[in-house]
Amino acid sequence: MGNIFMRGLLTIAPITLTVAILVWIINLFETTIGASIQNLFPQYYFPGMGILLTFLFIFLIGVLINTWVFQAFLRTSDSLFQKIPLVKTLYQSIADMLNFFNTGDESEINKVCIVNYNGNRLLGLITRDHFTDLPAELGSENEDVVVFLPMSYQIGGFAIVVKKKDVQPINMSVEDAMRFLITAGAAAKEVAPQKKHPLP
Repeated sequence: MGNIFMRGLLTIAPITLTVAILVWIINLFETTIGASIQNLFPQYYFPGMGILLTFLFIFLIGVLINTWVFQAFLRTSDSLFQKIPLVKTLYQSIADMLNFFNTGDESEINKVCIVNYNGNRLLGLITRDHFTDLPAELGSENEDVVVFLPMSYQIGGFAIVVKKKDVQPINMSVEDAMRFLITAGAAAKEVAPQKKHPLP
């Protein structure tokens, strides 16, 4: 009886949690954007308008992102956030993390790697391969790289500086690597063999 229950729980848990998160996001959009529209223009409001307007706004940003006007707006906004104490630290951290995962196939090359440490192999993500803008004590420009080692089943990890000779890039996307790491190796995706790309 217990085994049957566990099989049922493990089957429906991913679906239930995914649906719950989607419902939470939808409710968040509707109760913020939708509620504002309902207060300002009640005659035009209909259920779901908050979600629709949010997606249209995001799509519009994607369309305008390369225009010089929008680029100028982004530069101004970035400069403003960078001048506010505490806010600039949070803003830059979020921006750097999102930029790290916002990659195409070519830019993902060399990011996922294996770190050889005391005879063990650790899966990590190369986050930096240059040190010209950092104190010399942190790493050597031609010998070291920074590797982020995420922790399984939780948010967190370690950023370590290691020798390039101890790092082996592997054929794996950042998304697949994070899925593998977060689930402690339980989830993996088979990839087609490709030629190795040496570290710069």
